[in-house]
Amino acid sequence: MRSHEEKLRRLSLNDTERVLQQPCVTLDARTRAMLDVAVLVALNGPSSAFETAASAALAAGATEDELVEILISAAPTVGTANVVAAAPKLALAMGYDVDAALELLLPDDLLH
Repeated sequence: MRSHEEKLRRLSLNDTERVLQQPCVTLDARTRAMLDVAVLVALNGPSSAFETAASAALAAGATEDELVEILISAAPTVGTANVVAAAPKLALAMGYDVDAALELLLPDDLLH
């Protein structure tokens, strides 16, 4: 049986202990960290988790632009509501306070 088939069979049987305890060797640290960000978008994760995931992704070589692209790319799958909810959490995790920036805008600025 091939490795991926064995893992899928075990996961399907809820035999997660052996599969989840194995190190992930196929995906590099950057990809895994970016995947964590995408999962948090889908699950409407807490701000603290976005901070951890964004920090790990940036430390592994991802760029801030790539993290924003994750939000945009996730929208068709997870829905815009999840993306809108995740945007300020991810922004704050990257040191940008969207809420504070929006408060500085005049009402006319929001229409353009």
